[in-house]
Amino acid sequence: MLLIRLDGDVSHWIMMISVGGHQALKDMVEFQMYLVAQSQQAPWPMLPRRTKTNPAGKKPNAVESSTASELIERGFIEQTSSLTFVVSRSGQEFYDREMKGRPA
Repeated sequence: MLLIRLDGDVSHWIMMISVGGHQALKDMVEFQMYLVAQSQQAPWPMLPRRTKTNPAGKKPNAVESSTASELIERGFIEQTSSLTFVVSRSGQEFYDREMKGRPA
């Protein structure tokens, strides 16, 4: 687990996010991807939100269902249809504040 320090308006608190959650959120933001929900046994594939390919040519990995659940529970991704999840506003803010430009 990574300890991520968050500064709030009122209080100071610490959030833990797994390495897998960190990488999945980073990939979803940087490559503009969304997740497609699967059964709990199968990894959730990440697909591009746009048809344009990413400039680095890197393909993000599928996300384990436990990692997807972690991102949902923390409010970093939100459901947009019965099977698709995208980065939420709080997920984008977390990325901008705590992850942007930092290695996984």
